[in-house]
Amino acid sequence: MLNDLKNHLGSSVESVRRLFLRPAPAAADERRGSNRDARLRAREEHHRRVRLMRRELYQLMEQHPTSRDLMRHLDLVERTLRQEGFSAVQALPVRVIARALQQLEQLVWDWTPAGLAELRSRLAVIVRTRAVDAPARPGAAPSPAPAAKPGEPELGGALVGPAVGDATEIDHAEFAEMERSWSGQMPADVRDALAAARPA
Repeated sequence: MLNDLKNHLGSSVESVRRLFLRPAPAAADERRGSNRDARLRAREEHHRRVRLMRRELYQLMEQHPTSRDLMRHLDLVERTLRQEGFSAVQALPVRVIARALQQLEQLVWDWTPAGLAELRSRLAVIVRTRAVDAPARPGAAPSPAPAAKPGEPELGGALVGPAVGDATEIDHAEFAEMERSWSGQMPADVRDALAAARPA
């Protein structure tokens, strides 16, 4: 009987000890709340960085109005980022993103603006990862052509004219003119050729 009493008291003491050592429900709620706060802070930080990328790219494109006509791929990325967000930019075809990255690198010499630097980095990651993913699926069927909108002609499953997410190129003369407007002065060889071509 004495042993039974010892066992009963021992198990009761053990139960009381577990009760006191168990974390309080408020502490568990506090941990859940801190995780929620961390997720909210991370989401807000992501949105802030996307807004910064969007604003700095918009300002860059607005510095020279002809850049929208000359750098169509970068313009498409800027408009998509501004209107639909970065997830829509990620959904663009990789060749458009790669060309936009080239145009961005040609246009920007100073990468101190954090938004432009992050945009460049993210575009490079997209191009690199998708370029690596593409050869991994050599037997994959090509994606179907997008359906034509009402009023748009369709020719053999492909849209006539630029498709959604596609950009057109311009000739070299227009690009050279835009490039001169940015630097404020004409390259020496162009200036000499123009001076030689002018009547005396």
